Amino acid sequence: MRPAQISLLFFLIFFIPFQPGFSQSDRPVIIRDTDISEGVVDEEQPEPKERNPDLAKENIEIGDFYFKKKNYDAAISRYLTAIEYQADSVRAYDSLAKAYEKGGKLPEAMRAIKKFLEINPDSPECDDFRKKLEKLEKNPSQTER
Repeated sequence: MRPAQISLLFFLIFFIPFQPGFSQSDRPVIIRDTDISEGVVDEEQPEPKERNPDLAKENIEIGDFYFKKKNYDAAISRYLTAIEYQADSVRAYDSLAKAYEKGGKLPEAMRAIKKFLEINPDSPECDDFRKKLEKLEKNPSQTER
């Protein structure tokens, strides 16, 4: 490495994280959950969780990471966990439906959308969810599993 590269690396590692306005929550989360990353999902029924929007948001972000990596089963697991922490989360249900759809699980995607509509009948997003449901119901490649 050249001295200029070493200086830049030193600057990036030691100086930037300590700038005002930079918080630990802004840093990326490293995921080391091997079972989830490999798509192994625990089939046990989880205990009901106390409402915690922060944990719901964190699980959605991790689910988004898995979704981008096309590990839809792991993403689904994280979105379901987010819903356990915040049952009325529009983003969690929307992401869950997309992950089911991308993973080829159209009936599950439709059930997720219907569950959202059931739980949140007065939500302003209901019209969007109904449109998504209609689109999935019209899909000719849909197969019951």
